[in-house]
Amino acid sequence: MKPLERTRSLVAGLTGYTAAPAGADCFFMSRALDLAWQGAGRTEPNPLVGAVVVRDGVVVGEGYHRRCGESHAETIALDVAGTLAAGATLYASLEPCAHHGRTPPCTDRIIESGVRRVVIPALDPDERVFGMGIARLRGHGIHVESGCLEEAAIATNLGYYMRQLGIESSVTLKMAVTLDGRIASAPGRRDNVTGEASIHYAHQLRANHDAVLIGVGTAIADSPSLDCRLHPSERSPVPVVLDSRLRLPVENRWTAEGRPFIVITGPGADAARRSALERNGGRVLECGSSEDGSVDVGEAVRLLAGEGMRRILVEGGARVFSSFLSAGKWDAILAFVSPKLYGETGVPMYARREPVEPEMVAVDALRFGDDFLHRYLNRRTYAEIERRLARTDA
Repeated sequence: MKPLERTRSLVAGLTGYTAAPAGADCFFMSRALDLAWQGAGRTEPNPLVGAVVVRDGVVVGEGYHRRCGESHAETIALDVAGTLAAGATLYASLEPCAHHGRTPPCTDRIIESGVRRVVIPALDPDERVFGMGIARLRGHGIHVESGCLEEAAIATNLGYYMRQLGIESSVTLKMAVTLDGRIASAPGRRDNVTGEASIHYAHQLRANHDAVLIGVGTAIADSPSLDCRLHPSERSPVPVVLDSRLRLPVENRWTAEGRPFIVITGPGADAARRSALERNGGRVLECGSSEDGSVDVGEAVRLLAGEGMRRILVEGGARVFSSFLSAGKWDAILAFVSPKLYGETGVPMYARREPVEPEMVAVDALRFGDDFLHRYLNRRTYAEIERRLARTDA
């Protein structure tokens, strides 16, 4: 099923809302995915999951997994629905669990609720669940359909899917560009390219990653915090700077905040500057160089994985984006596009004259105020996830 272009404004406060029959599955699954995202930064090591209970086209219950150890999304949504769940359809953004963990199996709660139909986007890659949730529900006469907004569900839990399926680190490129493809109005300028809603979502993205990576040029020009202050999270990602010549100021924003950070540099880095950065809370990792003398991004990703940071969010700037694209070292692209125009004086999104045209799977387009977020998956990554998910006929 093709992804449905959707907007957050259409699904806000959906309980009691009646949807038109056409495209109803995509519509309600979209709501479940939006709900799931509210748990960003609080569910580790569990995935983000949302659920919606619909009876006769009307939402009668909804919920999301708030944090590890607490009730799962399906249970919360069914508790809200109460007796109205009997004969209803449950939309869950991931296959319901069928095992005892910190909470009882969701499949048991679904069976006892009287739900007649369950719609999911894809199997849960966790070996304790994989296909068994579907099998248990079908064994009790519940009709289960899989595949609704699969690409969107995988994009939402990309790091979880890749970790559970034994694939190495996930790398997401997050870009904010104007309608004419600029990331700043002039070199060295720090601009809010997008609006408040997009910026808030970007903080949720950070909460769902282990590391946020930028280039040293961006670090010097913008002095970004790279935290999750706009989203209530139980964790913040580690700031990472690609800095082949150790140009990052020893006294920087993260040292002032007492926050650990990582600098990945090239071979033969200045020992004195390295020691100074490490005395100020930084950890300096030496990495190989690419042909143009910049840090080898593939090796940088492997180094971060060795530090326990497997979900990496790349936030720029232009040279860094170009390096990851040219190396093919990316799994998802999230491109926020604003209606602004910066013109010829603006800084292009790509540093290279001939930008790489990556092989992508278009996921969807989400609206945030006046901005649109276009989500893409690397075609190779998506194909590998699909291949590993095809271990069962469920």
